[in-house]
Amino acid sequence: MNFLHFCDNLGVVADDSDFTPRRSERHPIRLALVLMMNSDEGEIRNEAVTVDVSQHGCRVEGVATLSEGQVIRLIPWESAGPAISGRVVWVGEPASQLAGEAGIEFLQPLSSVV
Repeated sequence: MNFLHFCDNLGVVADDSDFTPRRSERHPIRLALVLMMNSDEGEIRNEAVTVDVSQHGCRVEGVATLSEGQVIRLIPWESAGPAISGRVVWVGEPASQLAGEAGIEFLQPLSSVV
């Protein structure tokens, strides 16, 4: 399934009671991804799953080797579409509720999420 097509067909999600102002609305969605990262040893591929997606970024889980500021490419697992470039803006602390999760800001916002 194409990531952009998938995002274009999301339904509207009810507001959360813990509202934090954001540039774009988050949508809870589970989508398997391959994360591509450059390293000194070459290109590294990791698998992850989205927790939520917005026009400007996403939160992923299942990541252990990301660091803030790192530029990555996200490729939907079941898609032949182009990779989406992003930058890691936060990484969950190891002993916290967000352990294994990271926030990714897309370098180019999606044209539409809903």
